[in-house]
Amino acid sequence: MQRKTPRSRPLLVAWAPFSPTLVEVGSLEGGRVVFLSILFGKKLAAPLRYALLALRTLALLGAERPKIVLAQNPPIFLPLLLVLAKRFYKFKLVVDHHAVWSMKTLRQPFLSQGIAVTESFVSKKADANMSPNNSWTRELQARGAKDAFTYHDFIPKSTITNGYHNRDSATLPLPDHRFLIIAGHGGHPQELLEEEVAAIRGLEGYLLVITGKREKLADRIAKLDPPSNVVYPGYLDDADYEALKRSADVALSLSNEINTVPHAIHEYLAYGIPTIVLKDSLLRSLFDSAIVEIDDARPETVRTALARITGDPTFRNQLRGNITRNYETRSKMHLDEESKLRRVLSS
Repeated sequence: MQRKTPRSRPLLVAWAPFSPTLVEVGSLEGGRVVFLSILFGKKLAAPLRYALLALRTLALLGAERPKIVLAQNPPIFLPLLLVLAKRFYKFKLVVDHHAVWSMKTLRQPFLSQGIAVTESFVSKKADANMSPNNSWTRELQARGAKDAFTYHDFIPKSTITNGYHNRDSATLPLPDHRFLIIAGHGGHPQELLEEEVAAIRGLEGYLLVITGKREKLADRIAKLDPPSNVVYPGYLDDADYEALKRSADVALSLSNEINTVPHAIHEYLAYGIPTIVLKDSLLRSLFDSAIVEIDDARPETVRTALARITGDPTFRNQLRGNITRNYETRSKMHLDEESKLRRVLSS
């Protein structure tokens, strides 16, 4: 097999500390993955941050001289910079729209409208546009995006060690419990962290472990004055997080985020963990009966779902079969999407 030269290998860039999607995509074609992060999360420093990141990105382009660049949006300013730069550096641009920023994150109407115009311009001028789900892909197409396609999250079982549920796997010191519930959070304000804690508060025998970065979650959790059966260890390293998932009886992924499929759901189902979500047509279209849908996030509704999963062996076995079948369906879909992405990155 011919080895790719630095010039021919794709360059994948994100203005963020990390992106699992870029790491995965970079491995497909031997691409170089670069994460550029300055003053990340500091809103008041945004103008300075974006200016410095733009300079570093241009320096990177000058050093790498790539033929293909894949850039993550948001923030839209990275792909905008590359749209303007690509005629000078002569590369093909693929934009990974992790979200349509103007719809999902920005709440100020005038700012949102301005970003929407920029997103439309970028998606038309890019050579190809990918998104993590069909809802965002349709939104991009409605805005005139060129060659818009979906590349869903997917976690191969080969990346999971030692199989499924194992109560003895946990390495974190945890309080005594009968059932372990896990909930991973990224910190978006529409993630229903408060509702999850309310559902577990005072629920005998159940322990909820919430994970996620302290800079995004610590203050919010502290305000809840969590009970003794709710534990927040912060952001776990890979070994501890994997052990926690292997020990979990149920997962919660409750959110009102628009057109969003949390990466954590893919993780939970890859481990065979029954996962409770709010009713959502996008989630249902992807996971079908492999997830446990509830109508609302009231404590009694969440508790009813927990009781059914942990107390009804017949339902639990049926759910396990649904998870396996859905995983096989998504695995085949992933192979097709991977082939499309390879063609885009190699053409």
